[in-house]
Amino acid sequence: MTLLVMIFWILAGATLQVVIPAWQHMGQPAFPFLLAGVLYVAVNKKPVYFVLTALLSGLLEDSLSLVPLGYSACAFLVAGWLAWRLRHDFHMRRAHMVMGLGAICAAASTGTLALLLRLQGSVMLSRNECLLRMAGAAVLAAVLAPVWFWLIRGMERLLGTWEDRA
Repeated sequence: MTLLVMIFWILAGATLQVVIPAWQHMGQPAFPFLLAGVLYVAVNKKPVYFVLTALLSGLLEDSLSLVPLGYSACAFLVAGWLAWRLRHDFHMRRAHMVMGLGAICAAASTGTLALLLRLQGSVMLSRNECLLRMAGAAVLAAVLAPVWFWLIRGMERLLGTWEDRA
């Protein structure tokens, strides 16, 4: 059942990420629906689920964009690993804590993706452009992550798949 819930949120996140246009300010970052799902799984589920979610979400995001396959998956793995490492330092039932975690991880994911694209020679963002995009992604994730966590947790409670980790 957990796998089906994850797949639902991956598909919902991908759909919303394609339908909602990128934010026109702060480097034009996309709304991080898929990343928020990866972070939720990294914080609340077993590591194997987090790795699977990061890989599937990353490949789906890359297939819907011009980024080479696997780059977003690598960025999601970095961000998810960071969330997994910090999960005990943040109280995930408090919105401001989820906002902080989402902002940190979105900046890390965006920075990782920018670095990978720069190393390949695909995109040459200046340091200021990269920092601006990382800041924009952090702001969007800070707003979106608490809502996404609340929605996923609510669906899990409704379906009876929520595992309280308190």
